[in-house]
Amino acid sequence: MPKKYLFFIVFVCVFHLSNAQVLRKQTLASQGSSHVVFADNKSYYIIESIGQASIINTFNANNHSLRQGYIQPVSASIVVNGFNTDFKAVIFPNPYSSEVQIKFKEPVIDILQVTIRDVLGRIILSQQYDPLQLITLNLSHLTIGSYLVHIRMRSKVLKSKIIKR
Repeated sequence: MPKKYLFFIVFVCVFHLSNAQVLRKQTLASQGSSHVVFADNKSYYIIESIGQASIINTFNANNHSLRQGYIQPVSASIVVNGFNTDFKAVIFPNPYSSEVQIKFKEPVIDILQVTIRDVLGRIILSQQYDPLQLITLNLSHLTIGSYLVHIRMRSKVLKSKIIKR
């Protein structure tokens, strides 16, 4: 009888210890959100955590950083290949007589670089705009003809043709 108990105890201990060294990454009882905020002509990615029960600190020495806390920075690189880089917007009216409006179909979270060229490739207008969902361009000074519009926000690009009548 004691051999059966001894075998059972050894079996349970081996089974328990074999599963004891599993490394798991998890966060308990924390919630939060992330936002992109635009200020001083720059955009900032802010991560918030609710329920942080530990000290948050960063220690730097010899080109190494040690961080403590729930929220750790994400090291990422921007890869354009394979991602959709089309910037979705509606440009109206087209053809136009004096003003063109550009209404974006997705959130604008960073500075917009707007460039307008004539059909020979000469830059007619190059201007930066703060993040806006609707831009109005006064192009009454342009002569009748076709123009190319190029709008860039980070890796997102919109290319379109407009016509002045």
